[in-house]
Amino acid sequence: MPFDPKFREVYLEVYKPVCEQNDLDCWRVDEISRPGSITRYIVEGIIDAEVVIADLTSQNPNVFYELGIAHSVGNKTVMTAQTLNDVPFDIRSYRVLIYEQTISGSRQLSKDLDKALKELLAAMDRTSNPVQEAVASRSPIGSRKKTPLLKYVDIALLTSQMQHWLRINDVVYAEDVAAIDLEKLANSDGIGKESLGQFLRQVVKHDLYPDAQALNAVVLRHRVSMKPDYRGR
Repeated sequence: MPFDPKFREVYLEVYKPVCEQNDLDCWRVDEISRPGSITRYIVEGIIDAEVVIADLTSQNPNVFYELGIAHSVGNKTVMTAQTLNDVPFDIRSYRVLIYEQTISGSRQLSKDLDKALKELLAAMDRTSNPVQEAVASRSPIGSRKKTPLLKYVDIALLTSQMQHWLRINDVVYAEDVAAIDLEKLANSDGIGKESLGQFLRQVVKHDLYPDAQALNAVVLRHRVSMKPDYRGR
């Protein structure tokens, strides 16, 4: 995170105590008093860490450099920002905790961060960033390669509710779509006809769901429009 004094409150009152509640020792590199290259300590800290919290607020170049390192060495990053405008389009389709630096905003961030840490620690072997997804798809010869869902489905065009549903149901690869219970998806809280249509149109376009009959039944039952949606293009 930026070392600007205005962010110290977020660090001391949210990041550090929430990490400690999850049995994680939380520290920033400016708390190290050892002599030597500070860049080396940053890189070593990222490599050794179980979890890295990256606060993207103000688009600090050092933070993005360190985030790139974190993405390259493992699936253990929680991204936060005070506004979505601070988040580049490359990673906007991944979970970012948006918060306000207010009393109520800090309370909500604490809850969101606690949940994110628990989910991440429970699934450390699951990919959730673009670098690791690319690496995972390049599996050794003889083993079945998986294709990241992002190759076929423009996640950024989906509603936030649909993005959240895919995330919590571990739909990361195109092959995962075949296992989706479409009726359960259609009846999920926050998933309306528009959300469902945005997703299913892309699924049908790339033939990602093998049971065409079941898909068609859900479309008819829930009156989902399968006509192309050109809004925002």
